[in-house]
Amino acid sequence: MVFKSLKKLNYQYEVTTGLYMLESWEKYIVNGVVCASFALVAYTAINHLPLQGTGIFHQVASYVA
Repeated sequence: MVFKSLKKLNYQYEVTTGLYMLESWEKYIVNGVVCASFALVAYTAINHLPLQGTGIFHQVASYVA
């Protein structure tokens, strides 16, 4: 059941992005770029979002006070 749903999600991903037309080595490159982009966004969110949120909170608090 889980394998079937994962296979369906993979199919939807390939059809939506047009990867089904590419060869396997081209899919690896595109998926590598997608994974690297996701990793960079996750890294930025984890490391910089708390600092930005704290700064915004302090600015709002100074406006309210």
